[in-house]
Amino acid sequence: MLATSFALSRFAIREAVLADAADIARAHTASWQTSYRGILPAHVLDRIDVGQRTSSRRRIIADPSVLSLAAYETSNDDIVGFCDAGSARRAGRWDGEIYALYLVDHAKRHGLGRELFEYTTAWLGARGMTSLIIWVLEANHHARRFYEAIGGREAARMPSAVAGHPVVEVGYVWDRL
Repeated sequence: MLATSFALSRFAIREAVLADAADIARAHTASWQTSYRGILPAHVLDRIDVGQRTSSRRRIIADPSVLSLAAYETSNDDIVGFCDAGSARRAGRWDGEIYALYLVDHAKRHGLGRELFEYTTAWLGARGMTSLIIWVLEANHHARRFYEAIGGREAARMPSAVAGHPVVEVGYVWDRL
């Protein structure tokens, strides 16, 4: 558990608490609606249920086996992103997984994604996990470039679906944390 939050000038990161669930759900929705525009159908993005996401966020934050971080603006405490991680959910060579790492548009390109990633890999490593996978939509070129820039390599692909829309997920891995 983070003893205190640590500042990244305009932004900071701390462990999420249950009271953050609705704000994280709103940031998650905003991130999807900008990051996946042109990748997923507009009707899928426009119909995201923030209330349902809030309920899901509460379960994730309450799960002691999952690291759930909140990224926020230091000037007003508005949540601008989050990261969730834990043990890998699919059988394979990698024991840790980042389940989600999302930022709203104005919080991107400030080093915040890298800081979330670095804190998360340290947390996983402290729990004996020595390798990591994160799944990203094949057509999400911005995210893919980000993961490549921080040392990830493409190692797996699998067909999937988002709200019935077929997609391909690409697994980026780090063999040593």
